[in-house]
Amino acid sequence: MSKAARTPDAADGATPPARTMTESDRLFLEMADGACNAVDFPSFFRAFSGSWAVRDKYTAATVTHGVTGKSAAQPRRSYLDRNVFPIAPMDYEFVTAESAARFERKPEASWRDLSYVQLEFNTANDNRHRIDWLPGIFQKHQTPPPPELEEGLGELVRATGGGGTLLFFPTTTCWELVEDVRNPMPQP
Repeated sequence: MSKAARTPDAADGATPPARTMTESDRLFLEMADGACNAVDFPSFFRAFSGSWAVRDKYTAATVTHGVTGKSAAQPRRSYLDRNVFPIAPMDYEFVTAESAARFERKPEASWRDLSYVQLEFNTANDNRHRIDWLPGIFQKHQTPPPPELEEGLGELVRATGGGGTLLFFPTTTCWELVEDVRNPMPQP
């Protein structure tokens, strides 16, 4: 993930800075286009979450965004300019975009500064994809499985945020984001 691929959040009403297309963005665009041709949603999602350029290309004209029960449809450009997509790829896992941005800005940052997320992919019969995500603290099993079975973050020990839902509808050539709704922060 390139530092140039991330921009500050423009949710404060300021005009977002112009984005520069990086080599990383070009690679993610190629990855997304290949995933669309192969009808490979997990690869498409990795590319979508990794680059503003892919999100710019594959976001619907209107996106429902907000908190559960208080979300509203907004124009595509408004959603994209706010730079609020919640997930970013990090190596073989996913983290919150906010923690990835902090990690990229701090040279002394370590993987412990990242907020990992659990993803659950659901596919409808009409090829709609819903991703439920939840940030948390994860722990590998006490008795490690054989190396060939070792995979993923481990068991969710504690949620560190409310998470949310992302919804992608199929198009004639790929998918597009139509909904990004967050769950309220759980009460302790």
